[in-house]
Amino acid sequence: MKKILLAIALASTTLLVSCSGSSSDSATAPTDSAAETTAEVAEASKDDMAGMDHSQMDGMEAKASKDIHLVSPEADAFPMGDAELVVHIAKEGLAAEDVMVEVAMPMEGEETMTAMAIVEAGEGEQEFKIKTNFGMAGSWTVHVMAPDAEPATLAFNIQ
Repeated sequence: MKKILLAIALASTTLLVSCSGSSSDSATAPTDSAAETTAEVAEASKDDMAGMDHSQMDGMEAKASKDIHLVSPEADAFPMGDAELVVHIAKEGLAAEDVMVEVAMPMEGEETMTAMAIVEAGEGEQEFKIKTNFGMAGSWTVHVMAPDAEPATLAFNIQ
């Protein structure tokens, strides 16, 4: 079930980015090697998050990365609802479609709640906007991955 939801989320994000990217008739698709790299990073990240329960995630600190850093918001606690995060990824030549994001809230005794994330180019160089919706109060994590970059886990307390 999780794989199906992830596939739907990825397809939706790709479609949204493709439709909003440019007004030209031709669309560009990522190369097979870029798609495979993103898929490999995503699969590895799922393994890292597997088996974690709410008690392990409650109050979890962000997992720092040498390549990926949160630019905004500065606070780790904010109200539930629509949110926009900005990250800086210290790798040259990345496009928004190269960045993969998983937004999750572990639920005690239930499946992990996930939220869709849309990645767009940010204002500054190597910055990316992550648009998501934290639909419930509690501890959420945002796992950010990019090819050849150390993944980062950002933790937020949504009120």
